[in-house]
Amino acid sequence: MKKTNVLAFCFKTIPSAIMGIIKPLQLLQKQQLLNFVYKESRHVTNEDISIADVIICIRGAEQLDIDKISLGKNKGKYLIYYLDDDLLNIDGLSRSYNKAYFQRKDIKNNIKSIMNTCHCLWTTNKNIAQKYRYSFEKVSITNAPALLLNDKPNIIQHDSHNGTITIGFAGGTDHKTYFNQMLYKPFQSIINKYGHKIKIEIIGFKNYYMRNIPITVFPYRENYEQYVSFLLSRKWDIAVAPLNNTEFHSCKYFNKFLEYSSIGAAGIYSNVEPFTYIVNNGENGLLVDNTIIEWTNGLMYLIDNKEKRLDISSNAYEFVKENFDIKKVAAEICSSIPQLINCEEIKINGDGDKK
Repeated sequence: MKKTNVLAFCFKTIPSAIMGIIKPLQLLQKQQLLNFVYKESRHVTNEDISIADVIICIRGAEQLDIDKISLGKNKGKYLIYYLDDDLLNIDGLSRSYNKAYFQRKDIKNNIKSIMNTCHCLWTTNKNIAQKYRYSFEKVSITNAPALLLNDKPNIIQHDSHNGTITIGFAGGTDHKTYFNQMLYKPFQSIINKYGHKIKIEIIGFKNYYMRNIPITVFPYRENYEQYVSFLLSRKWDIAVAPLNNTEFHSCKYFNKFLEYSSIGAAGIYSNVEPFTYIVNNGENGLLVDNTIIEWTNGLMYLIDNKEKRLDISSNAYEFVKENFDIKKVAAEICSSIPQLINCEEIKINGDGDKK
């Protein structure tokens, strides 16, 4: 049987593209199930589109993306739009560094045009699937893999750091506002109570709002492989993932749970979607309401209860290892989107329109 030629493109090689598309499809190519090419949008040629059987547009929003998708449609290709954020609804509380860009009328129209052209929506979130299912003939929901597992042995930490408990957070500047709102006073409280028994680290942004709190700050690593390597090296005991309770945030992926679980940290997560999809409270993480007292109590509980902290970190690691290994996720992708590995599944009208 002829192997399907799959082309994926994104404006930039961002973590979403690496996790959700590039790494799983590279594995499927290694397993000789398909031929896969990834390029940044500006490097995609007409020849690339001609060769491809399936074209995946990752988070496309530019006229350039429309041009590539339109050419693919005219050539009768099977078109997939990959979304792991609700780019049409970045609201006032999202605090996204690129919020103004996605709120532009022309960018919104570009996204809608891509939706109306593509045959399949591929997403990691059921809310996105529900919102946009009528714009596509097919909707596929899959997980993205826990890449920080990285084929390494169990890395759960047991009383490292000479008894000091390290609490960490990893995230971009998008997280700064609600991070400050939810964790400033809880961090003050635990530092006042525990002193040098704890250490706090942030990867991603310098937090001037918390400048009077002893926090070690590391810059965000743009290179994803460097980011993975650095995060693995931190050996956090506890990791925090505050998230606003908004429609936009409910459409995100629970990547922080995968990252924290993979490095052997006991995670504390806001009691909101998408974390409520995956965290079993008290077993593979803690869910806390977005109040100062809840976050403070959650932090103190894990600091004071070593056995529970280690149980949660161990359970979370094993859960992620069992369910989010890249081989398992790649197999699920094949089942959910058979067009990727079987050209016979690709049925498009002669003019390239959706069925």
